Amino acid sequence: MTQQCILLVDDDAEFRALLGAVLSARGFRLLEAESAQAATALLLHESPDLIIVDGLLPDLPGVEWIESLRQRDADTLIVFLSAFWRDLETFQRLTQELSVSLVAYKPIDPLVFAETIGELLRLQPKASESIPPTVGVAPADPPDSLRARMAQLREAYTLELPGKLEELDALIDDARQRPEAAKQAASCAHRLRGTAGAYGFKLVGVLAGQIEDLLGEYQSSPLRVRRNLWAEVSRALGDARLAAQPQESAPRPGLESADSVSAGTILFVDDDPDVRRTATLFLRKQLLDVCVASSAPEALHKASSIKLAAAIVDVHLKETSGFDLCRELRDLPGKGSLPLVLMSGDQSLETRVASTQVGASLFIEKPLREDLLSLAVQQILDEASARRGRVLMLEDDRDFANHAELLLQGREIDTRAIETPAELPAALEEFRPDLLLLDIDLPNTSGVDVCKALRMSVQWQTLPILMVTAHIDDDTRIEAFRAGANDFISKPVLEEEFNARIDVQLMHARLLQERAERDPLSGLMLRRPFLEALEQRLSESHRNETPLAVAIIDIDHFKQVNDGFGHTYGDAVIAGFGRLLRHRFRNEDLRCRWGGEEFIVVLPGQKADLLERALGRVLNEFSEMRFEARDHTTFSVTASAGVAARPDDGLSAQALIRRADRRLYRAKSNGRNRVVGPSSQTAEEGNTVVRKRHSA
Repeated sequence: MTQQCILLVDDDAEFRALLGAVLSARGFRLLEAESAQAATALLLHESPDLIIVDGLLPDLPGVEWIESLRQRDADTLIVFLSAFWRDLETFQRLTQELSVSLVAYKPIDPLVFAETIGELLRLQPKASESIPPTVGVAPADPPDSLRARMAQLREAYTLELPGKLEELDALIDDARQRPEAAKQAASCAHRLRGTAGAYGFKLVGVLAGQIEDLLGEYQSSPLRVRRNLWAEVSRALGDARLAAQPQESAPRPGLESADSVSAGTILFVDDDPDVRRTATLFLRKQLLDVCVASSAPEALHKASSIKLAAAIVDVHLKETSGFDLCRELRDLPGKGSLPLVLMSGDQSLETRVASTQVGASLFIEKPLREDLLSLAVQQILDEASARRGRVLMLEDDRDFANHAELLLQGREIDTRAIETPAELPAALEEFRPDLLLLDIDLPNTSGVDVCKALRMSVQWQTLPILMVTAHIDDDTRIEAFRAGANDFISKPVLEEEFNARIDVQLMHARLLQERAERDPLSGLMLRRPFLEALEQRLSESHRNETPLAVAIIDIDHFKQVNDGFGHTYGDAVIAGFGRLLRHRFRNEDLRCRWGGEEFIVVLPGQKADLLERALGRVLNEFSEMRFEARDHTTFSVTASAGVAARPDDGLSAQALIRRADRRLYRAKSNGRNRVVGPSSQTAEEGNTVVRKRHSA
């Protein structure tokens, strides 16, 4: 009996190295080929149990190679890897005509993918004496040797990634001069699209995919290039360079890293290619991971294989109703509470009512507007965030508490249970819940009295409280509401009712927090909560000995905007800049409207030079934004920024803000529309010294 053998056909050496290490650690014998020709030569004297084929090989498309293989080998298991969805016809041809066992999409999680391969070989073994691998229900923890090897490969890839982006940049420059060179540039982007995510750089992979798609558009029509195409390529490449920067500190628990695009992918379904392209452009500008589908079967296939944050569906699809598709999406395993947004040019009351009946949270009118689409997506992502809130439970019935914890944690809601009122003050301070689940019938006291006591505390007056009891009489309900409870649920609880009431209260908590902490115009933090968060980040920075960068930004000549166009149009500028700041930084970065036309951005764990570069691109993007005046003419605005960093520029919030403000003043003095930080100031001081010496 021999080991089961896998042939991996992919032209990206880094991808083969990472996946090969995981497959070898699981006990498979691995063969590698970087091209269709090399794979064909290997098969002359090897007989693998399974073949993994990339969709875009350097000498032949993966589909064509599989077709030639099937003419002489109808039995070997084949897994097809692709960096993007091709079309429903190709998928059906692969799975039906060519008997491909699995179609998977890059980037993959190597451990999960290896587990899937093991399960596939166990369920569909090739007729041989090979030893099947051991397969568990979930991916097992990798052994220390594999962890070390994967860490080594990731470290090497991290060091090499900037060079790969430089190579792509050079190929893009060549393609702009010679259209025939675009194929090589697209191939380079394709490799990054499929491999960067597997090494932990998901955002780099997404942006490389955007570049590949744009280069494909250029290849299809090199003599009629869309006006902004190369600007979009340059912007995506610049974003990829920034995303490729290694993080100097681990992300804090509960926050996404810089490479995390979202809590999942936005599925956008429309049979109009122009609408799909426009929506993809809008959503990618917000750095969201987008997956498009042109039909219901394609949408259902994609939804079943990836984690979705939400689905946006056109009501009037050609072959089926968008309403029916929404119902089918919600019927998929794990998608029962998938947030849905419907869109239509039909704005009738009947259409809107039908949208609510299939569970859609929002309805968008067509033709699509970027601001409304952005607002809708932000709202459904906020709702998803609210569902992942924190619930504290004061309940002495251990069986009920365990059941409630299972329901909450199954929906990714952080939960903590305590049994006595004496534990409540410490739990509130430490856990900082978004909702208190409070039993009325507690030993030695009443939950009603606990509720009254909390409502007497200024700190907890607005905390949503959901009372739970086995008593369902009217007097008990009235007593609970008079004590200050927000809602009431009786035991035994129905799962659907329990989840619905929890969702409503978490949403109320989020809205209260938004009103207390967010500037309604820009959507950014207000000064007081910002300063509290900044003090917390500074304490973490001091404790962990990590850097922290601060920038003050001021919109140039803002008074002229208000005086010349009116305060309504000044508000539009503030809102536009706030939206830009919200979408161009990580979740853990702080963004605040400091007052008037001034803003502050804080990057924990980063040095000043990275913030300088990031702000330089943001200010350049802001200067290219067009705002429409009352007479339908358009105008643009610029902004200036000053950057400071801990520890070189100070250790306190006051010292850092003061130093950043001085550099902002220097940026204004030097002509505005620029960023001045430690590096740019040092260069300027060096030039001043040279001029003085020359003068002397």
